[in-house]
Amino acid sequence: MTLLSVFLLVVVLICIFIALTSYFLYWYEHEPRLDSLFSSRKEALHAVWLGFLTALKALFFTVSIFLYGTVSQCCWRKRPKQPTSADSPIIMIHGLFHNSSAWVLYRHWFKMIGLTNCAAFYYSSGDNFDEVSRKLNAYMEEFFQKYPEASPILIGHSLGGLLIRNWLANSHHANKVAGVITLGTPMLGSKLATFSVRPLGQQLKFKSKLIQQIEKSEQERGAINLPCFAMYSPVDNMVLPQESVSTPPEGWNVIRTKPVSHIAMLSDKSIALQVGETAKQLFAK
Repeated sequence: MTLLSVFLLVVVLICIFIALTSYFLYWYEHEPRLDSLFSSRKEALHAVWLGFLTALKALFFTVSIFLYGTVSQCCWRKRPKQPTSADSPIIMIHGLFHNSSAWVLYRHWFKMIGLTNCAAFYYSSGDNFDEVSRKLNAYMEEFFQKYPEASPILIGHSLGGLLIRNWLANSHHANKVAGVITLGTPMLGSKLATFSVRPLGQQLKFKSKLIQQIEKSEQERGAINLPCFAMYSPVDNMVLPQESVSTPPEGWNVIRTKPVSHIAMLSDKSIALQVGETAKQLFAK
């Protein structure tokens, strides 16, 4: 076998291992109370099977584009680009262990429905939460200096949603935002964060100090008159337990999507178009 063949085989085996292990843990966590999550055990089994299949597909796709995103950020796009104008800007923030390539399909599908002014804020998963938050705040400050009358929509996947929550709770620009949409965000953290090899991942443990810190900041800030949507999959395999991904702050709109894996929320066309149409409605208000 050639080195390339060996490499591809190893990647395939790792993807299968991650998908199998994560859904085994999902089933172990939720099996005693499946009746409260699905209408029947048969539906639960079908949903988990779909989640596993979408996990494999999404993992293969993510690995195939991850190198491009890494090289582009390190070599010729060392600073996240800003939206090109103040007209209907969308700022997207990826999750842990990902990069700006996370949004490649969303950009394509958004263009199909007329959403072309999109930019991605990206960061290193080697930083801690406070460091990433500072960089996001600097990025948003630059944005509002450049477009002081703009009303952007913020879209975050996974950890990206927590970064948005934290920014909203601490920024004086929060009331300028047209709306927020999160995808698979661990609103209360995740039990799987225990297995993270990076400090940033460890900070995302279920009901961790970081989660408590964000909630405290939100309480001190008070209610923000802002439309916020938390979209989640009923078979999210990276945010355990499910209550975490489906329990956003008070006042948020909760939307349950079709059963797909955590990462597949970034590569499912119907979910992307659902997000895009929600964004268009927010801009129209």
